[in-house]
Parts: sequence; C-alpha cells; structure tokens
Amino acid sequence: MSFFKKYKYHLLIIFVGLFCLEILNFILQLDKQTIIYGDSSNYLEAAQFMYLKFTGHYYRPMLMAFIIGIPYLFGSSDAVIFEWSFILNVFCWLGTSIILFEILKNFLKEKVAFWFAMLPFFILGNITSNYLLLTENIFVFFTVFAFYFLFRYYKTKEFCYLSFSLAIFLSSMLIKPGAKFFGIILVFLFFKEIIKNYKHKSMIFLYVSFLMILIQVVGMKAQYGNFTISYIDGVTYHNYICSKADCFKHGKEFNQINNPRAEYLFSLDFTDQKKVALEDLKRQIRTNFSNLVKAYISDIRDNTVSGNSCIEEWKNYKGRSNFDSWKTLLFDVSKWQNRFLSLFGILLSAFFLFKTFKKPNSFTFVSFFIGYIILLSGISCGQGDRFHLVTFPFVILLLANYLSETRRFRPFFEPLQK
Repeated sequence: MSFFKKYKYHLLIIFVGLFCLEILNFILQLDKQTIIYGDSSNYLEAAQFMYLKFTGHYYRPMLMAFIIGIPYLFGSSDAVIFEWSFILNVFCWLGTSIILFEILKNFLKEKVAFWFAMLPFFILGNITSNYLLLTENIFVFFTVFAFYFLFRYYKTKEFCYLSFSLAIFLSSMLIKPGAKFFGIILVFLFFKEIIKNYKHKSMIFLYVSFLMILIQVVGMKAQYGNFTISYIDGVTYHNYICSKADCFKHGKEFNQINNPRAEYLFSLDFTDQKKVALEDLKRQIRTNFSNLVKAYISDIRDNTVSGNSCIEEWKNYKGRSNFDSWKTLLFDVSKWQNRFLSLFGILLSAFFLFKTFKKPNSFTFVSFFIGYIILLSGISCGQGDRFHLVTFPFVILLLANYLSETRRFRPFFEPLQK
C-alpha cells in the first residue's frame, strides 16, 4: 500500500495515458493502419544495416538504429521491428509525461503538477506517432530526460547531473541529427564547468557520448567519404527550402513529390550529394537570397499551421459510418493544437529568454530548445505538425511555470518554491 500511495500519481498518469491511447485507437482504428512512411523505411533499413550487415546507414545515425533493431538480436523478422517500435514509442510517450511530472513538482504542488503532466496525452500528433516507426517520441523522451537532470543540476549544483544531462543531449544527435547544433552549443556554454571537472568520475557519461559521436563520424568517413553525423541535412535543405526558393525565383509551384532537383540529387553518391547541396545553398545565398528568406518563412508557417498528416491518411478498415467525420474533426483539432502550441511556444520562449538571459537557469535552456526546433523547422516543410510536436511538452512546462508565477493565477497553483 505504501508503494501505491507513494507512486499514485505516476500510476494514474500511466492509466490516463493508456486510456487516451485506446480511445483514439478505437476512433481512428490506429492498430489496423498499414501505411509505412518513407522515413520509416529508412529507419528499418538502418537497423538492418547495423544488425544484419554490420555497417552504418547514410541518413540514420547509429543510436536510433541500435534502439529500433534490438529484436534482430533474437532473430526477429522485419514485422516484429514495427511491433517493437510501437512498444518503444508508447514507453517513451508515457515516460515523457512521468518525467515532466517530476520536473513540474519543483515549482508546483503535486496535484497541480499531475494535471499539467497529463496534457501531452491530449495532443493528437504525439499520440499518432506511437504507431509509426519514427524518432519523434523517442527523441522527446531523451530530451525531457536530459532537462530533468539539468533541473537537478541547477537545484543541487552537483556536476554529475550536468554531465549526465549533456551526455543525453549529445547522444540525441545520434537519434535525430538536427539536434547536433543544440548539443554543441550547450557544451560550449558549459565548457568552463566541464574543464573544471574533467577528472570527475561522472565525466564518464560525457566521454561515452563523445566516443559514440566519434565512432559515428569516423564510420561515416570510412564507409561513405565524409566526417559527418548523417547526410540527411544536405538532402533536406536542398530538396525543401532551396528547391522552394528556386521555384519562387522561376514562378513555379513547389511540389515535394515531383521535384526534379531531388531526383537529380538522389542520382548522385552520398559525398557528391553533400557537396552539391552545400554549393547550391551558397549559390542561392549569393544570388537568390530574398527568395531563400521567403521560402524559409513559408516553411515555418507551413509547419505551424498544418494538421497531423497521418490522420489524413488513415483508412476506414472496419467500415464505420462515422469514421470520416471523426477523421475530419480530429485532423482539424490537430491543426489548431499545432497553431496554438506553436504560438505559445514562440511567445513563452521569447519571454523566458528575455527574462533570464542575464542569469540563465533551466527555463532558459528549455526556451532555447523550443526556439531552436521552430527555427530549424524552416529548412523543410510538408510534414504536417511533425516538426513542432517535439516542442509541445516543453511548451506545457513553460506555460505551467509562467502561470504559477503570474499574480492572477498564483493562488490556484500554490508554488512550493520560488
């Protein structure tokens, strides 16, 4: 009984999360859907490369390949990888809210923290991601876990928490390569602290993360020809923002499916892909800068106003008469969730950065992360809410802190600490 009393909110979070998942599964028949996205095939291929061919993948780094491909150790088939992905996604999805709850308890009373921790369960984009072989829920779990230790560091000033936090941030670039600049910036900002504690035993966490990154880039050099985490960055900005800027220049409509520039890029080997993409970006900065800026703004707008693209593609396998109505309604809900949470993310992150930049704390870095993801999303488009949904749990975190410190709402939140 003492166990249930101690962890009652954690157990309730799990129960509510699974209940919400089952409700949406019943409405949209999520467990019946068979759509495999292009990126999902890439992640499956990366796991096959690692476990069956003992090589690295050109687009997907090794940590994601390692996590996704674990069933191959037991002789499982490709179909089991998708089942394992679902289990892993749900674990990370539930784990994100539990860790968020632990962070929220630092400045809210337990009951209020519980209600805020359940809010991610009602974000449709995060729920549907559970059924896809993608990185989003895994990456969010890693990130919220890293922020949990960063909060612990600022509370206790113990270096071990900072080391573990930075190690997770750095490791996350081996799940989602776009996170690399965020991890590098954090290491730079905490460089003095790292140097001061380079002999500390907890530095092992950072050394392991540095070693994994080194193995990744050296492996890519040996196998494909470049010291890089992944070749996906060049492909992304060339095929999206640069292609859209080129379309603006010539008065054409951008189409990510029928894109001659993308077809040409994919006809090259990976070293040439990286070289051609970089040269094209430099050329457009020199000669087509205004349209490049226009394309960037257009991409951010698209990533902000779009609904969940998965919901649009789900099919009515059970032949229910109200399926299309529900699908339309939930797609519209996902669209407005993306719009409001992206807007709140922009406003709240700007507010906290302005408020804390002279004396940074954990909320400074949460705000920076939200801004980083939203600004980075400008290099691509046409993915629905997929880019911004990784920020939504952190927007909820900032919103909770903002309301708890606002005079009008403070009595309802009863903050535990200042």
